[in-house]
Amino acid sequence: MLTDILIASTDDAPEILSTPSGGWPRLQFNSLDNMALAGLWSALGGTTEADFEGEKYLLAHTHERWVFEFPQDFVHRLAALQPGAALEVATSWAKHEELAHMGADGPGIEPIVAAMSGFARQAIGQGKSLLLFMCL
Repeated sequence: MLTDILIASTDDAPEILSTPSGGWPRLQFNSLDNMALAGLWSALGGTTEADFEGEKYLLAHTHERWVFEFPQDFVHRLAALQPGAALEVATSWAKHEELAHMGADGPGIEPIVAAMSGFARQAIGQGKSLLLFMCL
């Protein structure tokens, strides 16, 4: 599973599906789908994991591609994360079933947490959303 986190408008979702390599700012990951990211939201003290795993935040999809909008609470929690807290959040996130299955550990995923936090601040500063693009 290929996954990208994009800074874009929610109105861009159909175009992201048809032109995923477009010019949107992005973080590229493998296997960080909405189920794995639900664990990060939970590690940040957000709502229950199931809230990001379903279709509630699905903006657009095809048979093999999906675009989700990160919940605003998730984005704001990411943006508010202090640099020194990234390891603690990463360690908690690594215990999530999806990440534990991948063999993740806190120090190994701390750079992902820090990058996503900075990306969330950038999205807020631009008045845009964080979108998750997933492709098989």
